[in-house]
Amino acid sequence: MRSGAARRFLTVVLSGWLLLAAASAQAGSVYRCGGTDGHVAYQDRPCTGAQQQTRIELATPPAPAASPDYALTAAARPKSPSRGSRTAGRAGARGESSSYECRGANGEVFYRHWACPKSIPAPGAGGRRRSGEASSVAVTAAPLTRAEACRRLTAAGSIGRRGRDRDENVTTYERNAGRDPCR
Repeated sequence: MRSGAARRFLTVVLSGWLLLAAASAQAGSVYRCGGTDGHVAYQDRPCTGAQQQTRIELATPPAPAASPDYALTAAARPKSPSRGSRTAGRAGARGESSSYECRGANGEVFYRHWACPKSIPAPGAGGRRRSGEASSVAVTAAPLTRAEACRRLTAAGSIGRRGRDRDENVTTYERNAGRDPCR
């Protein structure tokens, strides 16, 4: 019994494989041969003996299409994503992309390619603040060129800079999509 089930399974697998091989090679004919015992086989030659034969015409496969070019050239890359009109300061006046150095009143320094926030949450011990303590810290913005901001973001000593966790980071998706402002 087991050998009969294994034989049928092998026949089905090989038949499917032959059908796929015939279909992927070129357009042509495939013959479906059915025996009196219920076994079915697909082959590229006509059936022999008392087998029931069905001829299957295969369609011509379409020609392969050219792969699209997803890479953006430097000229085609957008200067800044559409986040509204946020160009200001000296860098924008010269036609360069501008970024900002943001300084919190608490001494934190962080960099943004778009506008700095007006304020940031004040650091607190476990979310608790003493009475009279401010819940936010004011932030001032100084415009920089995009190249200078990118240089400061990746500088060797920037890992220990206070406020580094507030830097504007680009996600892997944006980088792969060509929307990294530092490239």
